[in-house]
Amino acid sequence: MSKFRILCLDGGGIRGLYTAVLLDRILTAVPTFLDDIHLYAGTSTGGIIALGLAAGRTPAEGVALYQQWGPRIFSRSLVWQLRTLWGLIGAKYDNQMLQEAVSSELGDLTMADLAQRGKHVLISSFDLDGGRRPTRCWGPKFFHNFPGTTGDPDKKLADVAMYTSAAPTYFPSYQGYVDGGVAANSPTMAALAQTLDPGTGGQQLADIRLLSLGTGLSSRAIEGERHNWGLLQWASPAIPIMLEGSMDAQNYESHRILGPEQYHRLNKALPEPVELDDVASMDRLLTYAHAVDIGPTVAWVEQFFL
Repeated sequence: MSKFRILCLDGGGIRGLYTAVLLDRILTAVPTFLDDIHLYAGTSTGGIIALGLAAGRTPAEGVALYQQWGPRIFSRSLVWQLRTLWGLIGAKYDNQMLQEAVSSELGDLTMADLAQRGKHVLISSFDLDGGRRPTRCWGPKFFHNFPGTTGDPDKKLADVAMYTSAAPTYFPSYQGYVDGGVAANSPTMAALAQTLDPGTGGQQLADIRLLSLGTGLSSRAIEGERHNWGLLQWASPAIPIMLEGSMDAQNYESHRILGPEQYHRLNKALPEPVELDDVASMDRLLTYAHAVDIGPTVAWVEQFFL
């Protein structure tokens, strides 16, 4: 049996630093871990990491990217704050630094360039302009470089990174797209579907091995049994619910379809909540990621993934 290995990486803003550290730790424990990944799938910050890995970057370089660019990406000048009324009538952050960061990481590489190197990627986004769809209606867009008419070979990786990470209220939309977390903050089911599609991946279900990494569970809840809320009350929790609420559903579905020998997820609860733009918590994220027991994940990788 020939295994088809998929690595899926969740969205989560600056918490991608946590994911990058976990990847680096797994790679240290299993040096061949990333040698034969057949598909890198990612959403938002996980999409940026996935594109970087497919392009040949190491997890350690991913950690350095967050440390170098994170504080610059999630910063606001006084002019920007005044122009947007502190995020009330505009995005919380400009996306110029984010664009510079992904351009420095990915350069002018295209999706076709990765395919020529034998690297496949699937990156989620959300298309606001229904004119690009058969029926004019907004909806999810999964950028990939598998063969077939649905692929996106000419897209630059840096642009795809911007499409997947334009989180609503945090950054402006980019060329008509917003953050893939709107559709699939954990891209496991999309990756599985694309892999099984006879016109693209064409794999057999029994051959698939899928490792999914989160950005840490940032515990939060809304207490009470009845919330007679309107637009103003739901405005604050709506984005976190939208971006994070689907992850458990994706995990449930993937686990039921693949089972424990074919699917493994690493996403431990953080000791305290960390918002996706909380760059002041970067040192804490490093500490949390180094404290995670990766033993069960390493064992699964060695026994079932490789």
